[in-house]
Amino acid sequence: MQDVLKLEMREPVRVDPDRLVELCVSMGEMRAETLITNAMEDLVKGMIEIENAYIAQNMDILTCQADHLVRTADNIGMTTFSRVADDVATCGRLREGVSLAATLNRLQRIADRSLSAVGDMQEFPA
Repeated sequence: MQDVLKLEMREPVRVDPDRLVELCVSMGEMRAETLITNAMEDLVKGMIEIENAYIAQNMDILTCQADHLVRTADNIGMTTFSRVADDVATCGRLREGVSLAATLNRLQRIADRSLSAVGDMQEFPA
């Protein structure tokens, strides 16, 4: 009998720490922290909306939500998340079923890791 090898999909996520610093400088630490926290909550909700739209095969809602994720992630320096969300939007617009499924799975993996990375970086000095 042959061994079954399970491949683990891992890729590095990129978060722009300069963007977080820029937000802190321009808004103040408390306001920046609130903005980042709210953005992260929006990203989580957006991921749920995208999954629901995918299940319902509503590509208009899916692409609209993916575009919103791109803007939100860009705003707080989540560059990998933003890029992959843009890939999901493109696949949704093109109605590319297999590509969309694969890219959406990739976005889910990236979202988990990106949100954790920003959460870890969000520990602002007092």
